[in-house]
Amino acid sequence: LRGGARVDTHRKRDVRGEHHTAGREARQAPKKLETPNDQEETKVTYELWYSIAVGQMGMRPAEFGLMTAAEFYYAWVGWSSRQVELQQQAWERTRWEAWVLTSIQLDKKDRKPMHEMYPLPWDKADITPPDLSIEERRERVNEMLKCIEK
Repeated sequence: LRGGARVDTHRKRDVRGEHHTAGREARQAPKKLETPNDQEETKVTYELWYSIAVGQMGMRPAEFGLMTAAEFYYAWVGWSSRQVELQQQAWERTRWEAWVLTSIQLDKKDRKPMHEMYPLPWDKADITPPDLSIEERRERVNEMLKCIEK
């Protein structure tokens, strides 16, 4: 609460009789915003933020009305990253279950690691440096030295 004022959510006035303007300020200047979950740009409106806050995040309308645009944005980013984390955990459990049920039916020689049998988009590729001979290493070092000398 700012300045000790309580908000009457029915009339959109605080206890001192001043109009509550958070919603109007957000409506006046729609901006482009990159959403946390996807990379496509969305036009920011009061209605969009209200539907996200109340409809998806579970905020009460009065809580949303008291937040500044920056406060809401950071709350949304935190909530969104938590939702992604929960979804990844659910997929990890599903992958583990499928891997166990598949592995018990395979011979030991045919079993592969879980990440190899059922890769998920967030698995990091296993990038191991190639084994280079001494001569190949010298060539690479000489190429780097040539770049530095220029």
